[in-house]
Amino acid sequence: MKLNLSLKEPHIATIDYLKEKHSITSDEEVITKFIKLALELNKNDLIFATEREKCSGGCFASEPKFEIDIDEDDFEILNKIFKDYDFDDYETEEKQVSKVIRCIFNFIDDEPHLITV
Repeated sequence: MKLNLSLKEPHIATIDYLKEKHSITSDEEVITKFIKLALELNKNDLIFATEREKCSGGCFASEPKFEIDIDEDDFEILNKIFKDYDFDDYETEEKQVSKVIRCIFNFIDDEPHLITV
């Protein structure tokens, strides 16, 4: 399914870093690969802990950056994660899932050694 992903500049920088580090040319490939790796880690309380959930650079300041194809099952899992944690309200499921993906990239930025390719 298509997802119009909303990110902030620090998330774009992390994606660019991961592309270079792993010799990947596509933003979408990095994003979907690291979503799967984060979900496989099965440490949601660590990944979505309060310090990664809190806004940096202004809540709701994320902007649609690009559209990605995301597995429907992954979308549903990410949407469930949004509902399971104490996130601020967002007006659409697309924005909710984008918030969860931003938390994954916050986690990768904070704990790069915990998710390996």
